[in-house]
Amino acid sequence: LAVTCSPYRDEEYDVAEPVLIVEILSPSNRAETWANVWALATVPSVREILVIDSTAVRADLLRRGDDGSWPAKAERIEDGAVALACIGVSAPLAAFYAGTRLAPG
Repeated sequence: LAVTCSPYRDEEYDVAEPVLIVEILSPSNRAETWANVWALATVPSVREILVIDSTAVRADLLRRGDDGSWPAKAERIEDGAVALACIGVSAPLAAFYAGTRLAPG
């Protein structure tokens, strides 16, 4: 999933200037997904990358620093809220799992 703050044209296949990328991590593609995440980090417009686990309620968040650098390691989120600063949205981690077998309660 890619989120942009730029205008979107129906004829475009790709999202122009994405600011947020969301990837789903599954056991069978863990290495490929993380390789893809670090490749996406080279896109100049990307500010945050959220990697949502498919086997447990947890996510990893990478946020580009004000100086344009990325942290060496993602922030692990296992409860509480996921704050996506680049789009001004904060939501409980559990909300990302609503309707799935991992949904709390």
